[in-house]
Amino acid sequence: MSLPIESLQPQFTQTLNEQNAIVVCATTGSGKSTQLPLWASQHGRVLVIEPRRIACTSLAEYVAAQSGSPLGEKVGFAIRFEGKFSPDTQVVYVTPGVALRWFFESKLAEFSAVMLDEFHERRWDMDLLLALLRQAQSHKLIVTSATLNSQKLASYLDAPILESEGFIYPVEECFHASDPRTMPQKEQLDTRVFAACQYALEHCQGDILVFLPGKAEIQASLAKVKTLPATIVGLYSGCSPEAQRIVLTAQSTRRIILATNVAETSLTIPNVTCVIDSGLERRTHLRLGKTVLGLDAIARDSAKQRLGRAGRTQPGLCIRLYGQYAPLIDSTPPEIQRESLAELVLAAGCATTGVSSIDFIDPLPESSLNKAKQQLITLEAIDEQNIATPFGKLLYPLPVDFEFGYVIHKLTSNTLRQAAIDLISLLSVPARVYQLPNDVERLTRLNNRFTRGSDIEIAIAVVRGQTEELIDITPEALTEAQQFSTQLREAFALPPLDKAASFDHDKLVIELAKLMPHWVYINKQNRRNGFNNGLAEVIPSNHTRVPEQAEALLVLDTFSLASKGIKQAKTLAMCNALLTKKQLLEMGLGSQTLRSAYIDNDELWGEFITHYSDEVLGQQTKRLDNPKDVVYALVFLIQNNTLFSGLAKQVEASIEQTALFYQFYECSELVPTLDSFLSEKLTALGIESYDDVELISEQDLLFNEVETWKLTPFVEKFPLTWSIPELTMEVSYNFKGKRIEITYISGTRKEAPKRWELPAWSGFKIRYRKASKVVDVS
Repeated sequence: MSLPIESLQPQFTQTLNEQNAIVVCATTGSGKSTQLPLWASQHGRVLVIEPRRIACTSLAEYVAAQSGSPLGEKVGFAIRFEGKFSPDTQVVYVTPGVALRWFFESKLAEFSAVMLDEFHERRWDMDLLLALLRQAQSHKLIVTSATLNSQKLASYLDAPILESEGFIYPVEECFHASDPRTMPQKEQLDTRVFAACQYALEHCQGDILVFLPGKAEIQASLAKVKTLPATIVGLYSGCSPEAQRIVLTAQSTRRIILATNVAETSLTIPNVTCVIDSGLERRTHLRLGKTVLGLDAIARDSAKQRLGRAGRTQPGLCIRLYGQYAPLIDSTPPEIQRESLAELVLAAGCATTGVSSIDFIDPLPESSLNKAKQQLITLEAIDEQNIATPFGKLLYPLPVDFEFGYVIHKLTSNTLRQAAIDLISLLSVPARVYQLPNDVERLTRLNNRFTRGSDIEIAIAVVRGQTEELIDITPEALTEAQQFSTQLREAFALPPLDKAASFDHDKLVIELAKLMPHWVYINKQNRRNGFNNGLAEVIPSNHTRVPEQAEALLVLDTFSLASKGIKQAKTLAMCNALLTKKQLLEMGLGSQTLRSAYIDNDELWGEFITHYSDEVLGQQTKRLDNPKDVVYALVFLIQNNTLFSGLAKQVEASIEQTALFYQFYECSELVPTLDSFLSEKLTALGIESYDDVELISEQDLLFNEVETWKLTPFVEKFPLTWSIPELTMEVSYNFKGKRIEITYISGTRKEAPKRWELPAWSGFKIRYRKASKVVDVS
């Protein structure tokens, strides 16, 4: 059977001979991912970059079979931990991470042509690779997509556009929602999927493809639909090779395939005639400079892609589990607009002279970019010019998050480094590696054996194969974690996993907390089950061993769902270890605040509280000899009239009067607070100890930013307070609005003041406020 893309072969071949870059727009299933690399191979070796691992391996297997050669000979692949190719392999399918590492090593000099497939997914690593290849100008570049703003990309690359429309049979849409504007939702999703599958089995022939947001929803729906008369299989990142085989090859019985959006464009699934669209996907978001995962409604372009899966070989059916007029967004925002840019900035710093030297197809968000730069500079991974340091170049190739790489490198002993590697290896696997037992007998045995009440000790023991039958383990996920551990141990020249050294659990927790203080969360006594680090709040998940009443936690893994509207998102703390307030104090975490000061025997003393995320860790009284502490204490004593009695009130009045003066004359100058003025003044006067106070007088601490001859008549005309018999009032001014409000402070007078009892504020509307009562003054 001929593929729609084949009509483009003469034009593609001629254009690639004449141009260095081509943009190819072709519908899903047109054959672009399998045919274009073979056509391009006449120019030499071809590197095909696929966003997803499943697509990478399955495409390589298919094209190798079609070429009549064993996988790895003419056609091969390379993904993390696995590869089948040689220097003579003509077409190599790789994931973006592999392509970036090869680019750093050799600028991909072994390849003549590079193809960026499914570019419309707009992953940050694909955006970076595109920018790097455009800058290098050393390869034939092919960029393909099923849904793409092709004109923008063509202009960016100065490339022609080739289009292959393909053919899609008519697909009937039906919407299973009570209201036509109902948005996609997760409530009772498995039940609604079951009902939709029943309907599909009765109303169409062929296989059924159900789009769900993630593994958890797939497993819940699998349990629900397993009684239906069909072969039931799940497709998601990390699923078994057998499940992939069942999905990607036609079967003799009808199938119900429950898949993530990996099935939207990257894979061709035969014999699908019905699509059930939940309208949901897992999408990343940026929160407080960190990438978190959210459950979101898909965009219209994704909805179109999902529908197209049902009309490949015959007329099909698309069942939407949301309303026909649900207000979906038009397109999914690119990853660079909704994720932390730290990894991108580090990658750019390794490959070029810094991220600012690269021209991206879309500008990088300034706020996210600055946060990423500062984070990497703090970790000594890039320099001030955004170029990767030798340490940064060591971190980036590691197969784990660069923060994890930093931690491994900075630990003080190899035994702790081994433990951290095994822990981080487990955390780096996308799928859940293990689950705590749900039966009391096994859980009791587990707790008797692992007595720290820590997820960290369990995670390390799982990777090291030391939990026996006490833990429910996912074999494929554990294998991946152990592969991470092996690679990291080799990178740091440490013994293999089967020779793992014992370690001091408490010392590991303390060192991790010192290296990454933002991983430390303290129990917020005023919030139910909430722990906070000053930036974000987490709640211990149901899968953690640490108790909710713990004083503090070291949190290494979180799971967040993006909030909707004003509803606050919940972030679950998944992998934790116990900490105490005393340990936080001993580590030097938190900040000290002067609570009070006093003079005793001509010495200055201060009472300090140490707090972390607004929770008090402890308090301390000490004699003050640090100049900064001395200044803070003297400001405190001036404000409570222990020193220079009455001065604080006088200075504060002068500051308020000056601010009003600037407001009246519309000056841009800002006035300081009383605290900041006194601190800066004492520091400028050279005060470093209590004895130095004898060298200054009240006159040295007055605030006189505006000359007295200017300020005095102004204050007489516009006082901040005003008193008449039996009534004292505060005065506030709105000069632009020509309004004045006077507010009761004290006095026995009941009625409002008369106009003649007030200053001559001609042209102003005056109102008097006492409690909730407001009246005009006439």
